[in-house]
Amino acid sequence: MMNTSLSVFQNRLIDYAGLFPPANLSLDSAINNYSHYKNSDDSWMLGPFILPVSQLKQLDSYIHLFSEEIPLTLSITGRKSSSETECKMQFQEDIKHISAFIDQYGNKVKVEMVEIPLPPDVPSLDLLVEISSSASDLNMKVFCEVPLIRDWKNHVSETLDAITAHNSLKESWIGVKLRTGGIKAEMFPSPEQVAFVMASCRDRNLAMKFTAGLHHPIRMYRDEVKTKMHGFFNIFMAGMLAATQNLHVKKIEEILLDENSSSFSFHEDRLAWQHLSVTSQEIEKLRKTSLLSFGSCSFDEPKDELMELKNQQEAIL
Repeated sequence: MMNTSLSVFQNRLIDYAGLFPPANLSLDSAINNYSHYKNSDDSWMLGPFILPVSQLKQLDSYIHLFSEEIPLTLSITGRKSSSETECKMQFQEDIKHISAFIDQYGNKVKVEMVEIPLPPDVPSLDLLVEISSSASDLNMKVFCEVPLIRDWKNHVSETLDAITAHNSLKESWIGVKLRTGGIKAEMFPSPEQVAFVMASCRDRNLAMKFTAGLHHPIRMYRDEVKTKMHGFFNIFMAGMLAATQNLHVKKIEEILLDENSSSFSFHEDRLAWQHLSVTSQEIEKLRKTSLLSFGSCSFDEPKDELMELKNQQEAIL
């Protein structure tokens, strides 16, 4: 790993979600892939293995692939719920399973975070405290997935206000998870929606992670989903520049919409979009505190395409 702006950006960038669509790999295939990636020269780009809590016990047969030196690093996804009552009940059950799993395997596993889909109503402080306290007891970070439903601007604002209020009262913070795609066109949020959520999280000092639909670095139309897919480099550049340049929502949206790869440039000490740039030092800080990672059902595709993009630009220069 070289200490360049791009390598700083790529550090632990990709959470491996091979179990999820469109890959839909079996646990056997996905966990063996993850073990291979963890032992490869590219392991520094790799985040945790994303696993539904319902499959936690099925990992017993694969713990031998990992060790205390190279542990199985996990991010556990919780179950969807239709109400706060259901969300609390399910989360209490899930925490018991996660705790027992950690006790059983010790330092061979590291459960870094838990990702909780919030129910459709704005969460109460009581729910958020219960989630964060239980996760904190197990040294897990928490990211709550905010749904884009109904009157989405007001719903997002009120939900993020609730999370911000929680974070101001509790030592254990909650971050925000945004779903950025899926297997159908209607599952992709618009650039306006993504820009609004990103600006809203920046203004409230809320950390973010992303999931789904981010296979390619630059925004493009893809026939398999009959729509334009968000580029993960668009999203992270938009987020980093939004934070360092205090960009308004429309400018963030402009970066998200940009399909011209030549708008993005790679330099030893900075990354840039058009005339705006973010330094290596800023990238390192933001990746640790504000823009953590994205989930992808492929590890090779996004990292290889980003390197191809960089090589193409260097060849032109």
